[in-house]
Amino acid sequence: MATEVTFPEMGEEVEDVTISRWLVGEGEHVNAGDPLLEIATDKVDTEVPAPVSGTLLSVNFGEGEIVDLNAVIAVIGEASEVLADPPTDTAGEDDDAGRLAQESATGALNAPQSEGGQDGLSGELRATPVAQRIAAEAGIKLSVIPSRDGGQITKSDVEEFLQGLTGPGRTGQEADSGEEKEIEGASPGQDDSVARLEVRRLAATYDLDLRDVAQGRPLQTLTRHDLIAYARSQKGLTHLTEAEYPAEPAASRPQEAGGKGSGAPRGQETPARQASSDETLVPHSRMRQIIARNMVRSAFTAPHVTTVHTVDMGTVTAHYQTNKAGFAQQGARLTLTAYIVAAVVEGLRAVPAVNAEWTDEGLLLKRSINIGMAVALPADATGVGGLIVPVIHNVGEMNLTGIARHVADLAVKARENQLTSADTQGGTFTLTNYGTSGSLFQTPVILQPQVAILGTGAIEKRPVVVSRAKPYEASVDDYLAFRPMMDLALSYDHRALDGASADAFCAAVKHRLENWSDSG
Repeated sequence: MATEVTFPEMGEEVEDVTISRWLVGEGEHVNAGDPLLEIATDKVDTEVPAPVSGTLLSVNFGEGEIVDLNAVIAVIGEASEVLADPPTDTAGEDDDAGRLAQESATGALNAPQSEGGQDGLSGELRATPVAQRIAAEAGIKLSVIPSRDGGQITKSDVEEFLQGLTGPGRTGQEADSGEEKEIEGASPGQDDSVARLEVRRLAATYDLDLRDVAQGRPLQTLTRHDLIAYARSQKGLTHLTEAEYPAEPAASRPQEAGGKGSGAPRGQETPARQASSDETLVPHSRMRQIIARNMVRSAFTAPHVTTVHTVDMGTVTAHYQTNKAGFAQQGARLTLTAYIVAAVVEGLRAVPAVNAEWTDEGLLLKRSINIGMAVALPADATGVGGLIVPVIHNVGEMNLTGIARHVADLAVKARENQLTSADTQGGTFTLTNYGTSGSLFQTPVILQPQVAILGTGAIEKRPVVVSRAKPYEASVDDYLAFRPMMDLALSYDHRALDGASADAFCAAVKHRLENWSDSG
């Protein structure tokens, strides 16, 4: 019996999933537990294992599509099984378009067949689920698509038929340039009640009703230029241009208070940029778009203030040098980050308001201490990498050994793209150790909805005045020493914390690091 494949539990913070890559092709065998596909969320990129062994009978969503969490993404069963009614998911499209697509996919719109033929419901006209979906999305009736072997219509048959409509050797962009001419007469077999796939996707991106845009015209006649003109004149989306789609669609932009759109102040939208002959336009990666959205959202949400404290790391570095070999024998890789995480726990205990979330009703204090660690990912060809924040849960209950194990484990999983959704959720405070790349000082941006983030700079030897007297009093006992020093930079939400409470947190972290002992 066929088994429907759905997404595993993704957590409350995840709203939808993007399919990055199918690792198993339709018609191929897969074993239970083997990776079936790669998916991406706002939090993490991960693999989805096959729930059962069998043949991948249908793939219901293509690579790059944004899919609802409850959707049936594939079906696995015996190779001999035929799916009469493949699952369809029209989330994100209007009900009428979804109904028409489903009717086309199941053969309800099929015309009578040639002599001796029957309609699709009788089983004579058969097509693979992927072929049905592609035909439905293109508004093509299955009855006009020839099969190479005269049997079941396949994905290749549909793609070959569509290529014949747009002309051999023409790219999608080339077809777009002349699409107004092509649609003056309906293409053979094309259903004029279903809009083109790219038009429906663009409409869904900017929340446009295709019927309003068409104004009585057949939906099949709509072009992306029609939608852009309508969006500019009727929806006020003046940043859209005829030249190209914007680099960041509305679904990826942060929301303004009281409405949709960019996080930038109204009236400051910039038109789509065209690269000149001596420039190269590199499209934003999905991760870079997410980072941009989150950073802009945070900047426009919380009034950021940063306080800086300098810490003498001499005691910690001495303890580290003495104990790292012993930790390694226990299977734990000791790092200086583990000491900083332990010190942050002391700071959060001293000032619980830092381990909280701001709400209009009050400050929501968190009982658990879940510290996120910002991990830099390898750079791409442009020299820019990404950033992901795995979380150490219930770190307040761990000793230094436990913290060291988790720090090392999560860092490796992050860089090898093996984090699960659970590894990136539930953080109550974030630590970013930019000192590993040599930076002395930065002003980190808060990860919403938290109220603070601590940045730690590089440890370097500096000349320091050692004195037993008050800091502002001269003393004959004062002397210079070269000490391993590190700067702490705490960015905090001034709605939730004031300078005194933020400094009290930093003072507790500083005291723990400068007076390190195994007993705490």
